[in-house]
Amino acid sequence: MDVLHKESSREKALDFDIRRTIILNLYMKEWSMPEYRVIMTKPEIGVHIEVYYFPSINDKTPARFATVGLSNSIRKTGKPTETEWMLALTPDLGQESIDRIFSYFCDLIAHNIENIKSSEVPRVMTESALAPENWTTKALLIDELRGESEGLEEMKIGEEVISVLWVIPITHKEARIILQEGIDAFDAWIEKQQHSIIDPARP
Repeated sequence: MDVLHKESSREKALDFDIRRTIILNLYMKEWSMPEYRVIMTKPEIGVHIEVYYFPSINDKTPARFATVGLSNSIRKTGKPTETEWMLALTPDLGQESIDRIFSYFCDLIAHNIENIKSSEVPRVMTESALAPENWTTKALLIDELRGESEGLEEMKIGEEVISVLWVIPITHKEARIILQEGIDAFDAWIEKQQHSIIDPARP
């Protein structure tokens, strides 16, 4: 019995290594080398997720936080999430520390696995007290990836097709626009704003 257990945990580890190799390789091709990594584990429900920080290369490119392993984390429904998440921010990170953002991002991921039943987008999460203090964007939009290369939108791992979703901090007002008028109205609103959608401290 013990031998069987060892085999299955070895297979799981190998499966994760393959997943990491494929996903991380695609990320690095787009965003260069990551600078930090945080690992979230909950062995009792089979969760092992790595979150990588890709600093911005210059003041024109976003900094990014992205997951590896969220896609095969199992929801309460018994189904895997089949998605990875990417959070893009202005190079100054909205005046917050990398650690503070890691902790917020990990809280969001845990909430998603525990409480959300599907990966359908667009999805709005209303304002949260967990959001970083210096951000004006305390709510959240999870949507299809935009402004990134097509190769990242869907990734193939064996027979599995995984999509990368964009996690976008939004203001209370923006959340209300999406919920009441839809995502197209939100896009039109953002077009008119002077501040970038990836600036989490926008007025």
